[in-house]
Amino acid sequence: MKAIGYLSIAALAAGYTMSLPCDRTGLLYMSHVHRGGGKLERPDNTLETFKWCWENGSALECDCRKTKDGVGIMLHDRTLKRTARGISPELAKKDVSKEVSWAEIKDVDVGSYLKELNPSAADFSNHRIPTIDETFAAMKGHPTYLCFVDEKGAGPEYIAKKAVEAGVQDQVYYTGENYEKAVEWTKILPGGKTLLWIGTWPVPKPEHNAADIARFEAHFEKIMDQVRAGGYKGVSAVSLHSYYNPKATEPFVPRASYLQKLIDEFHAHGIPVCSIPFEGGDTEEVYFKLFDLGCDGFSTDYPSVMFSVIRKLKEGCRE
Repeated sequence: MKAIGYLSIAALAAGYTMSLPCDRTGLLYMSHVHRGGGKLERPDNTLETFKWCWENGSALECDCRKTKDGVGIMLHDRTLKRTARGISPELAKKDVSKEVSWAEIKDVDVGSYLKELNPSAADFSNHRIPTIDETFAAMKGHPTYLCFVDEKGAGPEYIAKKAVEAGVQDQVYYTGENYEKAVEWTKILPGGKTLLWIGTWPVPKPEHNAADIARFEAHFEKIMDQVRAGGYKGVSAVSLHSYYNPKATEPFVPRASYLQKLIDEFHAHGIPVCSIPFEGGDTEEVYFKLFDLGCDGFSTDYPSVMFSVIRKLKEGCRE
């Protein structure tokens, strides 16, 4: 993959029409929104939110667990306390997978909570928890509608079975930070796809000091040693965690040079790379710079910012 240069990126960011090699934009649909809705724009893990992502040229990351009676649902938290409204305090505290049936929660409002966090948000009180069947059914017939599933106890066998039943197994990526689980998924579902996260916590200090940079890159190398030892098998795509502060001496953590080295390494093995900027993700600038480093797509907590970048990059692509 060849970078296109910061002058071209700056021109795109400013709204100018440029000519980009189209093979650099062909995988942008792999970009995905954290929990489907990001931080403050759309409710977590709802079918309406998922459709919004797909219709904006993006994929989504979602979370799958089961109810007590074995129904696969898309829900991040162990309980409904954070996202559900209009239910009893007792129900809100229950462990969904151990204590709650699907019938008890299928009609619960899981959209109104966003208004409390973001008063300017629209009314999402009609949003409900989707089942895995509903989610996968919405993807059928749309090959660029991807779903990056973070398994929260539903079990890889169950998710694989549902993907095959819906005929969307090529659109479902088993997602997480554990390389061994990625390899396991490809054994459960031969030809199955995975997205490996590579990142660590706590977040770096704003000044991006040398100690934080060293800590992050050491962790990345620890994961990379596993991937290299495994011959890169079991990894279909990667999402690199990054932090961007243009005021810091080294704007990126990990360093831009290190990120580019990893991107080039994965590309050499035919593996596309995304990056989620946990710092700086509310600005278009960081996505253009990540694209310039060679990223094929992005991940985000700020969907509308990323959608705008995707549109600008695609508009800059001329046959």
